[in-house]
Amino acid sequence: MVSLDIAMEGDLARADRTVEDYVAARSEPVRAVLQALRDLVRQTVPDVTEGMKWGAPVFFDGKGEAIIYLYGGKNHAHLGFVHGAELKDPDGILKGRGPSGRYVKCTAGEEIAVSAVVSLLKQCV
Repeated sequence: MVSLDIAMEGDLARADRTVEDYVAARSEPVRAVLQALRDLVRQTVPDVTEGMKWGAPVFFDGKGEAIIYLYGGKNHAHLGFVHGAELKDPDGILKGRGPSGRYVKCTAGEEIAVSAVVSLLKQCV
C-alpha cells in the first residue's frame, strides 16, 4: 500500500508541474536552449497561451488547441509542431515522420536557425 501512495504523490507532482518547473529540471545547456525557444515562440506568436500537456510545455492557439510544444532531452531540445507535416519548410529544418507532427532539433551549443523557425511559427497561427 505504501508504494501506491508514493506513486499517487508522484502523479500529483507531475500534474501540478509548471512550464517553469519543466525548464528548471533540465541540465543547464538544455535549459538555455528551451528558454531561448520559449522566448522566440512568445515574441513571434504573442497571442498563444502556454501550459503543460503530454508532460511538456505546450502553446495553444486562440481556440485552445495545442499547436507547438517543447521537449528537453539530454543535450538537445525539440521545438515541435503538432501539425508540422502541413507546414512549408523550404530550409528543410523539420524532422520527423508520420501523418502530422514535426520538430526542429536544437542541440545545446549550436545556433538556432531563427529566421527559418520564425517562418514556421508564423504558419502555425
